[in-house]
Amino acid sequence: MPSFLKPSWRAPWRMWLQPAHARERHAEIPTAHGTYTLFREPGPRLTADAKAEAWERWQFLLGEETVLEIDDAALPWLGIRKRLRHGVRGRLDGVPFTARAACRSLRPSRCGIRFCLDDGRILSFTVHRFHQRLVREAGDEHEVRARTRAGGWETHRLDRGELALVCLVTVSGLDRLLASPLQDIL
Repeated sequence: MPSFLKPSWRAPWRMWLQPAHARERHAEIPTAHGTYTLFREPGPRLTADAKAEAWERWQFLLGEETVLEIDDAALPWLGIRKRLRHGVRGRLDGVPFTARAACRSLRPSRCGIRFCLDDGRILSFTVHRFHQRLVREAGDEHEVRARTRAGGWETHRLDRGELALVCLVTVSGLDRLLASPLQDIL
């Protein structure tokens, strides 16, 4: 049965669309594993690019434990999408990763977000016709871990790290990277 990941609480829009000036809670997403809480804070890098583009550190906590952390995220919606196209680094359950997004295209097979973990796993959000998928690649094996159905993600098979990634895609507006540009017209 599909589970719809929707925040039970989200910061006001004006707070979402402004750079983080201190560590603040921005969303809570209830799941079968518990409630994930998104915290945003100023990023650790002090370069001119990082300040100009408002790079931030994002953390998804499950209870008191950090499950997903991105050190060079940016503002939600357009900022984070731009950062992912250039590549970001973070940690998923303590395992470092690099993530990169493919640009939007009229061909669904060219859209996607790929998280390459240092332990050899690759978790990819891909588009297949009219739905999105989360695929786990380990060696030569590819396993579809989750997919969207009727507008919601099937989340009953996911481990807590994979579920944190689905929360990230859902809450931050990254799902628009996976959408066809034709959907904006329809």
